[in-house]
Amino acid sequence: MNDELEKEFNVGGDLTTALNGQYELKASQVIKEAWQLTMKYFLSFSPTIFLLLILQIAIFAVALKLQLGDPSVILQLFQDASDISQHQNIIQSIFVANFSYEIISAPLYAGVCLMAMSHTTGFKTQPRHMLKGLQFTVPLMVMTLIALTLQGIAGMVLPFLSLYLTMAFSHAPLLICEKRLTPLKSLLLSLRAVNKKILPLTAIYLLVIMMFFAAALFYGIGLIFVLPFYFHVKGVLYRDMFGIRLKVVSGGGNPPNNGSKQSQVFNA
Repeated sequence: MNDELEKEFNVGGDLTTALNGQYELKASQVIKEAWQLTMKYFLSFSPTIFLLLILQIAIFAVALKLQLGDPSVILQLFQDASDISQHQNIIQSIFVANFSYEIISAPLYAGVCLMAMSHTTGFKTQPRHMLKGLQFTVPLMVMTLIALTLQGIAGMVLPFLSLYLTMAFSHAPLLICEKRLTPLKSLLLSLRAVNKKILPLTAIYLLVIMMFFAAALFYGIGLIFVLPFYFHVKGVLYRDMFGIRLKVVSGGGNPPNNGSKQSQVFNA
């Protein structure tokens, strides 16, 4: 008889310490660990990230085509500055297409975040794990819709306020998937936790933005490293701030010639 024993434990912080800020967060350590994880899982993780990128571009292109018919009219923005009304329609279409792709791809984006998060606890992932976010499709889309709406309103008031909300809401996808929180609660808890460590988090995300900018200067080639690094930064931050629940499954029996068995299962 082979009985399995399960034990759950927590790695990193927890919701209580995240909300009261009683944990240590050093920008240099986060950057160092995220880079090490990027190098360690580069070959296995990068294809998934670029698959996500291709899917997002495809969704954006379809959404833009449905509105403009012929996306090539975007060139009018650079060729003819006289037709202001037409330019406004094109800009609005681009905005709606961007809005659409972020909402539609939210479950896949969350799945990639889950993969990076699992790397921070030593678990390997496979490209199919990107689909883990699909079981939370509705709450993730609702959360993304609310976050984008708030960021858009904040951007009309002050552009930097929109950037702040982007950082403040950055942990919401993982809070929905890993902690099973509701969209509104995930946004609120992410906001409150970020405010407790606003200075080191700002330093970390400023570095990431600079790396994206530098990658763009070199024709986007650097993105092959910056994109997985970005996701690993999010994973390390989430683990240290909110903690990750893990489950260990141990085989209690001793089957002939097999001995006992032990495995770790990431419960996402």
